[in-house]
Amino acid sequence: MPYMVNGQLVPEDMIRQEGERIGRDLRWQSIPDEAERARLLRCAAERSAIDRVLVEQAAASDPRPIDAGALEEEVRRQRAQWGCRGAFDDSQLRQWIEGHFRLQRTTREMVAGARKPTAREIKAFYKTQRENFRKPEMFHAAHIVKHVSHEQSEEQARAGIEAALVELERGEPFSAVADRHSDCGDRGGDLGQFPAGHMVDEFEAAIRVLEPGQRSGVFRTPFGFHIAELRGKSGAGIASFEEVRVDIERVLTMQSEHQLYMRAIAQLRARAEIRYASAAAAGAL
Repeated sequence: MPYMVNGQLVPEDMIRQEGERIGRDLRWQSIPDEAERARLLRCAAERSAIDRVLVEQAAASDPRPIDAGALEEEVRRQRAQWGCRGAFDDSQLRQWIEGHFRLQRTTREMVAGARKPTAREIKAFYKTQRENFRKPEMFHAAHIVKHVSHEQSEEQARAGIEAALVELERGEPFSAVADRHSDCGDRGGDLGQFPAGHMVDEFEAAIRVLEPGQRSGVFRTPFGFHIAELRGKSGAGIASFEEVRVDIERVLTMQSEHQLYMRAIAQLRARAEIRYASAAAAGAL
C-alpha cells in the first residue's frame, strides 16, 4: 500500500531503489526463509524511502539560498561533461543541481558535531577486531604483452615478444623495453600492486615462482604472450594497526554520524504526517 508523507506520495521506484541498496548487505542472507526475508526487506525499504522523502522535504523547505557561484560552476561542469552546448535549456539541470546542493547541506548539518574517536578507542577497536583485518597475499609486477587478436596473429605476437626478450637479455631496462614493445606499454608495463587471484591463472603461476627483481621467460595466457617482472610481494596475514588505523577511524566516525542522523530523522518523523494512501488516491496523485 502506498505511503503519503506530509501529503507527498512515496514513489514505488524509490522504495525499489532503497530495497536494492539495503539488500546488498550480506546479513540479509542469514534469514533462511525467502518469503520472510522479502517481507522484512520490503519493510526496511519502505522505512528508508520515507526517511529519504523527509530529508528531501527538509532540504527543499530550507529558506537559505545556495551559493550562486558554486551553483553556476557545477552547471558549467555538468554541461561540459555531457556535451550540452548551444541552445540547450539548462533550467532543469540548474534546478536539479540546486536540489542536490540543498540535500547535501541538510545531510551534512544533520551529522555535524559527530564525535571523532580517540586514539585509545581506535586502538581498542583494532585489538578486539584484529582477526577481521586479514589481508591477502599481494604482488607487485610489471609485464610486456603482445596480444593475439584479429588484428595480430599468433605468429606476429610471438615474434614481437621474442624481440622484446632479446633486448632484455642484452641488459635493457624492463620499463624501457615495455614502452617500446608492449601492447600495454604505459607506465613501463607496471601493473601496480594486486592481490592473489586477481590475475589469470597462467600469469599468477608465472610470477609466483619469482623473487622480487627477477623476470620470467615468455609465457602464454588467453590474452597473448607475456614476459613478467616481479617487483615485490608480501604474504597473507593480519594487517598491522598502522595499515588500518585510518579505516578504523573512518568507520567509528561514520557510526557516530549515523547515530546523529537517525536522531534527526526521528525528530522529522515526530513532526510529520505519515499515513497509508489508498491505491485510488495514489493513482490520482
